[in-house]
Amino acid sequence: MNLALTEMRRAKLRFGLLTAAVALLVFLIVFLASLSGALLRAFTGAIESLPADGLVYSETARANAQASRLAPDTVGQVAEVAGVAAAGPMAVLSANAIVAGEPDELQLIGVQPGSPSQPEGLREGRFPEAADEVAIDASDAEVGIGDTVRINGTSTDLTVVGRMVGTQFGTDTAWVPITGYEAVLRELNPALPAVPINVVAFTVDEGADAAEVAAQVQQAVEGTQALDRAAAVEAIPGVESVGQTFGLLVGITFVIGVVVVGFFFLILTVQKLRSFTLLRATGASTGSLAGSVVTQITAVVLLASAIATALAWFALQALSTGLPVRIDPLTTGGVVAAVLLASLVAGLLSVRRIAQLDPATAAGAR
Repeated sequence: MNLALTEMRRAKLRFGLLTAAVALLVFLIVFLASLSGALLRAFTGAIESLPADGLVYSETARANAQASRLAPDTVGQVAEVAGVAAAGPMAVLSANAIVAGEPDELQLIGVQPGSPSQPEGLREGRFPEAADEVAIDASDAEVGIGDTVRINGTSTDLTVVGRMVGTQFGTDTAWVPITGYEAVLRELNPALPAVPINVVAFTVDEGADAAEVAAQVQQAVEGTQALDRAAAVEAIPGVESVGQTFGLLVGITFVIGVVVVGFFFLILTVQKLRSFTLLRATGASTGSLAGSVVTQITAVVLLASAIATALAWFALQALSTGLPVRIDPLTTGGVVAAVLLASLVAGLLSVRRIAQLDPATAAGAR
């Protein structure tokens, strides 16, 4: 320990540059992973935030909520299927609106309060109950409790009573009771004979398998496609391609970062091979030399990771994406652990060579 820290104090420039290089690599990995996670959450938040175990679409929609059209009585049909505990409607409308006095593009989603279609993720206030109330998830817009939302083409102001987080459906999203959704749609289309819904969200009985119940629903309710929630999230248009693209970028960056960091420490240890050989000849144990390498590697990687995380946080705060970007502790921890492990393996490869030397002849080794 003393040997390792003494060397680090005497070679501040070398270890400083090494720490900076590792920090930049870890920063790049954390930044890309955080950005990809935020983009995927913007696509899937409205579905992932539901307490539902499964969702039902029209069979021709290919699990696309906006393309799905279901009769309102489908909710009752789904609720009657064996294994279904509760069901609730979900209706989606893409619209331009005036939010807190500013123009915005919204997904207006009507749900039944207290049913499986009511999302979780309330950040402030309460979920709307009256037809003229709304809860909003807006990343860019400055919206507060008491502000109003007006869908273009209507004359009704919806009062913001709650603010949501993590419930977006591709863009800023406003949640209203299904009665409020119907009122908006009828005002936009006075001749509409009936207001369709897009999706039915359902929960299953305790102990029941969501995928099996979904299959039963699809068989029992004609003209529908039913999926468990995980499958519904994966089926959202664009999610698979975005996930694969960013996954490839993050994966390649991760592999390159780990390999480069590993070689950094391998080269550093090889450069000290002569010093380690002399120490071995004067009686230093292999364990003490290995401990010195482990201490230095751990100190550099942890310090670099702390710097990288701070840089990533500041960079994401300054990034104007309109997305709620945040650093995932689990992802960051996994990146740091992998980089540390690769670095230790690379550094200890040289120590293994030293351990194989005969102390009696080590002094003459080159």
